Amino acid sequence: MNAPDSRREADVARIRVREPAGIRELGSSLSFGARGADVVVPGARSARGLVIARIEDEWCAVPEGDEPLRLNGERLPAARELRAGDTLALGEAQIIVEDARPDALAIEVRHLVGNATIPPLDIDAGSGIPAEGDELEIRALDLSGRGSSAEGVRRPPETSRRRLYAAAAAALALLALGLAFASLTAVPLDLHPAAARVRTPDSLLSWRTGATLFVLPGRHRVRAELPGYRAAERQVRVSRGEEPPLVQLSLTRLPGRLTVDTGRIAATLLVDGVVAGQSPGPIEVPEGRHAITVRAPRYLDHVAVMDVAGGGRAQTLGVTLQPAWGTLHVRVEPAGAQIAADDHPVGSAPRTIELDAGVHRLQLSAPGYKTWETSVMVRAGETQTVGPVTLGAPDARLSVRSTPERAPVLVDGVYRGRTPLDVELPAGVTHEISITRAGFATFTRRVFAAAGERSTLEAHLEAQRGKVSLQGEPIGAEVRVDGNARGVTPLELELGAGEHRVEVAKAGFEPFAASVAVSADLPRTLEYRLLPTDKALAALQTAPTISTRSGYVLRLVTGGSFAMGSERNEQGRRPNEAVLRPVRLTRAFYIGSHEVTNAEFRRFRPGHKSGFVGQRTLDLDSQPVVAVGWEDAAAYCNWLSAQDGLAPAYETRGGRLVLKTPVGDGYRLPTEAEWEFAARYASPGRFRRFGWGDALPVPAQAGNLAGAESASLVDGSLTGYRDEFVVSAPVGQFAANALGLHDMEGNVSEWVNDFYSSFIAATPVSDPLGPEQGLLHVVRGPGWRTATPGELRLASRAGRGESGPDTGFRIARYLDPG
Repeated sequence: MNAPDSRREADVARIRVREPAGIRELGSSLSFGARGADVVVPGARSARGLVIARIEDEWCAVPEGDEPLRLNGERLPAARELRAGDTLALGEAQIIVEDARPDALAIEVRHLVGNATIPPLDIDAGSGIPAEGDELEIRALDLSGRGSSAEGVRRPPETSRRRLYAAAAAALALLALGLAFASLTAVPLDLHPAAARVRTPDSLLSWRTGATLFVLPGRHRVRAELPGYRAAERQVRVSRGEEPPLVQLSLTRLPGRLTVDTGRIAATLLVDGVVAGQSPGPIEVPEGRHAITVRAPRYLDHVAVMDVAGGGRAQTLGVTLQPAWGTLHVRVEPAGAQIAADDHPVGSAPRTIELDAGVHRLQLSAPGYKTWETSVMVRAGETQTVGPVTLGAPDARLSVRSTPERAPVLVDGVYRGRTPLDVELPAGVTHEISITRAGFATFTRRVFAAAGERSTLEAHLEAQRGKVSLQGEPIGAEVRVDGNARGVTPLELELGAGEHRVEVAKAGFEPFAASVAVSADLPRTLEYRLLPTDKALAALQTAPTISTRSGYVLRLVTGGSFAMGSERNEQGRRPNEAVLRPVRLTRAFYIGSHEVTNAEFRRFRPGHKSGFVGQRTLDLDSQPVVAVGWEDAAAYCNWLSAQDGLAPAYETRGGRLVLKTPVGDGYRLPTEAEWEFAARYASPGRFRRFGWGDALPVPAQAGNLAGAESASLVDGSLTGYRDEFVVSAPVGQFAANALGLHDMEGNVSEWVNDFYSSFIAATPVSDPLGPEQGLLHVVRGPGWRTATPGELRLASRAGRGESGPDTGFRIARYLDPG
């Protein structure tokens, strides 16, 4: 919207103004304000407080200067289009738009205080906008008392004076009303629905236009009403000079009024499963679709889905309830027998009775006769006949006693309870009574049941015994039976027939317990095997080996103590070896029974190639994987841990893999101490210098070493030794050592976990992990290229940063996560 000075005026557009001074028709632009404006209004401070003009083919109100100006009760900060019914407040006047057409605008100016101009009493003009070209006549009041002639002044008659008084009173009333209107404050409304009628019951003067309510300052009760809705009210306080609050009034739709006709059957009415009242009602139901349930005692629930109109409208629902009971016609011989339903007497036979639909227990009884019972399904609305039923002779009653008590009793093979027991037996028949108890011979008697007879059966049960033999490892374990000490193993016992609890215990071992059923004619043997309380020793018995998901086998090493390294004067010793350092391995660990093969590694890295030496391949699936660095081996261990659901043993730190501490039970490379312990172990407390023993020469088939067969590929070879493999051999081709591990003394050298250090202190240590950092890692063990006696020693060690054709690895892990 453009500013007023840039507006475009249409030549034919006109503004018609009705004001206290008369009616005028002006052009398409009109100013309002103090003296100097086109239309002067009281209370205005500037000559152009408001301009009404045509802007882009629309009648618009444009505020100018700093005059406070409101449109429909709201501040008018910028130009706005005008519509019929709009009210503008400027100074102490209201400017009301009576009509707005493209070519004409009719407005009325109302002064809310006394005006210096006396309004005309005779305005010869219509209330509408005159047609184009018509002339508008404005006649002023003749205050001189003279007519148009030159006659003298005439005194008005009495009637004229009364009219003048009435006009003065009306003017005063209009003045008071104008003052009241000037004090009105516009209160914004937020009304839902918008068609609701708004009133202020306790207010002297109020007026609503659109979404605005005009009221005098003070407290008001604002009420909104609309047929079919609940009225809404709010208390509002209006203060002069303060921004009036927004009055929000939201009316809720009245519920419908529902009457339910059940045919005079008292019923409970539920709406969507919630109790709403009693029939016939009426009950209030919210507008919309609802499930109406009619529930009455002894009648089936009736459910109807209906649309409720709401808005206070009355609706009727007619229902026919279906009975929820059925009828039984009962006939009994002898006549007069008593009838009971679900243990409640209902009268004597013959009789017709009504019962709720469902399953009921019916009892028929008479003195001197056996009570007859049955279950009957009663169907709603149906009549059924029971009988005629002929009652039979009464049962015999047998009291069964036994020594010892609590013995199970069977009557004709059917369990009836435990002694002491009273049972009823059908009369006129012989019954077999059996009494059994574990550890005792079965007692059996045949008893004839006479009608109405009472008798007692006493049974003295004969104890039975059986033999139980206990044997297992370790011997000398204490035996308890049913909590009582009975000796040490091996042991033979004679126990009463039946079930017994046997416990076997020995210091340093986990106890064993089992239940054994003893029979007089069947000797029993109970074998046990006690596991050491030491987890490692127990695992050595129960899980000496484990396998990865891919089938790689690891063997358990329970740990122990040994002197790591070599003596100072040992032939072939190097300075980087420890000097008989006392090492104690406290945690049991598993270590691979052979080196990781090409096939196993290629499950991790399918494209890996171990390569060739000369014309000899190192890449067969069964050969140990080589051409892998320490990081490759550690990454393989983490991958394998993930495959088997274990936490990875290595983490990335500073761009390289390092062992996490504390060390868990994920797959990893063996520590240097673990590798040397497992390689040199010969028997408890004894460790070897070489894989075959403590002295040279190398015996035949000691391992895959650099014998005469490899002379063309290596710089030197072992004198007098030959094996059948020129390069690396398939794993496991040579005999295992004392721990069941292959190729610890040949085939390929192996990466271990530790960083390499050329100096190892001789101080005692437990479970060493090696230096915390370093540039190289330790490689242990001889391989197919080893030809010197010093390197054949299992204490020999080296540090490497890269792999080669004779360096592989095997894996390890702890028994438990620590």
